[in-house]
Amino acid sequence: MNDQRILRYFLGGNTCRGFYSFYDSFVSLSNGTFLWIIKGGPGCGKSSFMKMIGSAAEKAGLYVEYAVCSGDPSSLDGIYIPELKTAYTDGTAPHVADTHMAAVDSAYINLGTFYDYSAISEYKTELTELFRSCSAYYKKAYSLLSAAGQLQTGWQDGFKTASETEAAEKRASGIALREFGKRRKEKGKITYRFLSALTCQGPVSFPETITELCDRFYIFENRLRLASPALLRIVQAAQDSGHDVIICPDPLVPEAIEAVLVPSLKLSFLSSGSALGDIPEARHIRLDTLTDSGRLKNYRAELRRCEKMKDSLISEAYSALGEAKSVHDRIESIFNPNVDFDGVSALAREHIAALGLR
Repeated sequence: MNDQRILRYFLGGNTCRGFYSFYDSFVSLSNGTFLWIIKGGPGCGKSSFMKMIGSAAEKAGLYVEYAVCSGDPSSLDGIYIPELKTAYTDGTAPHVADTHMAAVDSAYINLGTFYDYSAISEYKTELTELFRSCSAYYKKAYSLLSAAGQLQTGWQDGFKTASETEAAEKRASGIALREFGKRRKEKGKITYRFLSALTCQGPVSFPETITELCDRFYIFENRLRLASPALLRIVQAAQDSGHDVIICPDPLVPEAIEAVLVPSLKLSFLSSGSALGDIPEARHIRLDTLTDSGRLKNYRAELRRCEKMKDSLISEAYSALGEAKSVHDRIESIFNPNVDFDGVSALAREHIAALGLR
């Protein structure tokens, strides 16, 4: 593994619960990290500003974490440069952020100052309708994802029995004992990061973040939805053993777990059936063998039918998210010609110089 790490993940996702956010745990200000909170509306250059700083940090050979936007995976919602204890985040809706101790551990950057307000105001009527339309498409998408989530939690999760869940947890506990050893007095910390998201581009995931942090992999079979309770047992054991853990929630139902990373051991545990669970060198844990083969055979057709219905709803949600993105692009096309991007770039260069990244 290279000394320079480039990690990508999502801090928020389009889920069955609506927009689900982990932005409040992006960075810890208690360790001396300074957080710059960028304010400004559509098309003012927030993502481009952060990309310029991230690129400069990469060229300097520094480790950079990128928080990718689930609304538009080509854009950024945040960057973090650990060696410089400096982070930048988009502080506008739907992930509003505010300073903690202003000028001490955090501060605002207002890119809205680069708008030509008089020119933009001429589009007030059109923009009002476009913002309304964008909101309506998101409402439609979240309705569809809510229905898909109900199928997963109310139908798919119902296939497994309590005894099968207990057996899966017991299997995970045995693996955990071998990997983590005994309990320690001081528990490890838990961080939440989405590595998969449901977006306007369809499903987007970052398995390379796993392989950047880990070189050993377990994949738990998940046809009967047994992976999540097994992964939760892994989390509890790792934390009890003093290891810091990254929990990667399921992109549709964030209460479920898609993956668990234990960077201190370069070890990961993944659910099958996701874009993250396709690592050739992984060790596969066959949780589905814990159920009666005859019962599984009887349910196989119903499992496929449920999955097909869920996939259809999610596909419709992708279309709605795509429509929302198209409307947002139209909004940005109105704002963009009326932004002083030379000023935005100059401000980014000031920050780059202040960070010693010339």
